Amino acid sequence: MSSIRIRERSWRFYRNWLIHFVMWGTLFLIALAGARRPWPWPVYLLLAYPLYVIASGIYYAYKITHPGGRFAMRKITPADAGMEFETVEFASHDQITLFGWYVPGSNRGTIILLHGHGGKGISMIYHASALVAKGYGVLMYDQRAHGSSDGDVCTAGWLEADDVLAAREYLQGRSDVDPERIGVLGISLGGKAALLAAAREERLRAVVAEDPGPMILADHGGRPTALRRWLNYPVNIFYYKLIQLMNGTHPIQGILETVSKIAPRPMLLISAGKGKEPNFVNTLYDAAGHPKEIWHVPEAKHAGVYFVDPKAYQQKIVEFFDQAFIH
Repeated sequence: MSSIRIRERSWRFYRNWLIHFVMWGTLFLIALAGARRPWPWPVYLLLAYPLYVIASGIYYAYKITHPGGRFAMRKITPADAGMEFETVEFASHDQITLFGWYVPGSNRGTIILLHGHGGKGISMIYHASALVAKGYGVLMYDQRAHGSSDGDVCTAGWLEADDVLAAREYLQGRSDVDPERIGVLGISLGGKAALLAAAREERLRAVVAEDPGPMILADHGGRPTALRRWLNYPVNIFYYKLIQLMNGTHPIQGILETVSKIAPRPMLLISAGKGKEPNFVNTLYDAAGHPKEIWHVPEAKHAGVYFVDPKAYQQKIVEFFDQAFIH
């Protein structure tokens, strides 16, 4: 089975591309007009902030909704890490086809591994290696609009969470998987999907989320109090409205409002770096119920905690799932 397929494009893809193209074209024309006939400096001041809000909102919303990296790591399979595997396809709840790799285990426990934005399922091979070595099966798959999976828009975790539930249903149908020993580990975009899925489905028995970010404006904790956040607040409002327009979803609850529903199943939150990412993970941790753990690795880059100390990471996640599946 080929791991690269031509993905069909929907009207939404072309509509979003047109919005993005018009934005860059408009900025070019404004710059050209200003260069040919310079305006008084107050005009530039009046234009600067509205143009910043509109242009940055469209740029980042388009970038999130239409991830790149489709051909990254296309020649790598679990066999490169010495794993026996099956290529699998399963349908999402909205009937798009998701492509992945299943590595059987020996203890009938299985972990769904979710990559970050712009990645592919096979990028989770590092995390898979430790779990497989300890007897766990793993399912790695390309999230919607990534790799060889169908779909042409990323929904920042909202529909990706339903895809996790479809993956769990696929695993439940396998004779070599104990349906009471299925967990999920996600990074960045995958971390959002992992948390939302676990909040929606109690049969996901344990969840690890590394560097999950906010999904909707409410995840930022309400109205800003600092000057910098006030300056960015219109950008954030515009950005999240655009994301919903571009991906066609309308989430009514964010991660912060739903994370408490995971309890009493165990949860491990991992954060990298310093500043806003660990701050948000701390906020999630405070909002979650017990049992819960948190692990900060300030020297790591976003979604790169594994690579700071692979042995410590492997030990951490294996011990977490071992303990979770005892109960």
